[in-house]
Amino acid sequence: RCRLKGVKVRLRKRSKLKEIVFVARMPSAWTKERDAEFRKAKLPSVRGVLAICTWESDSEKLKRNVSYKSSPHKHLIKFADENNLAVIAWSNFGGYSASTSSDEMEKSRAKDYEFMFNDRLSEWEQGFRRVLNRHNLPKDSALIYGISGGAQIAHRIALRKPQYFSGIHIHVNSSYDKPTANAKSIVWLVSTGELEYGYPAATRFYQRIIDLGYSAIFKAGENLGHSTNSQINNLSVEFFKYMINFMPDYSNPDWKEPPIDKFYLMKHPTYVGDYMNQIAYPFEKASEKVASKKYMVALPTKPVAKAWGAIMEK
Repeated sequence: RCRLKGVKVRLRKRSKLKEIVFVARMPSAWTKERDAEFRKAKLPSVRGVLAICTWESDSEKLKRNVSYKSSPHKHLIKFADENNLAVIAWSNFGGYSASTSSDEMEKSRAKDYEFMFNDRLSEWEQGFRRVLNRHNLPKDSALIYGISGGAQIAHRIALRKPQYFSGIHIHVNSSYDKPTANAKSIVWLVSTGELEYGYPAATRFYQRIIDLGYSAIFKAGENLGHSTNSQINNLSVEFFKYMINFMPDYSNPDWKEPPIDKFYLMKHPTYVGDYMNQIAYPFEKASEKVASKKYMVALPTKPVAKAWGAIMEK
């Protein structure tokens, strides 16, 4: 049903640092003949890319993560296959503190982590671009998902290299980098667990990106610690279903650009969630139902709202 490609990117030798390994999975609709046809027309051979970031660094475990049969992220692999998306995973290359957010560190320590991450970011970018070119994949508008240590990597990459991505879902980071205005071009889903160590840091990160003008959804799973569950997984899929409407499909001659952009329904949402009480309300009811504006979460469509939590229509 798929083609798996392991790509080791060895860009420069460094002692004590592991190479960044990339693995790519092509969707079931992909064939060598179709790829050759689209290369001739100078078009990508698939609709787009979904990146899955985890804490793994071993190449065999990375292959498992993108395999439909053995992946713990089957909901995302299925979504990618249904929408003609290649799936890419890469090894976690560190450069962050798992327990301490940037805003909790002394300046000198935060600078050290910033240097470590940025030093390897250039290697990641070269490897990522090489994989895109080798497999004839679109060069922008990718979707990216990160969980735990993978969310640490994913959100740091997105904050620094937003030009490659359209939407991002990060889950149970535990700690967060300091956001800047650079990544407002991406729509964000930030999720955690109510019982997760990093819940306070997650709420701070969400509020800061909202203050910077980001379009973002926040969800804290009820009675959830440092793990995921079916509700979070379903929300992830519905979020990406929303986002893919705005991903250009060069492989489909009948594709037409939507009349609105991906930000419109985030600014004018159908529903608004109250993340303290886990209830969503129709937009026109939200101001009287939600205790404070800071607890309001924009939910662009009813499917996203239903996946996010209980809806109270009246």
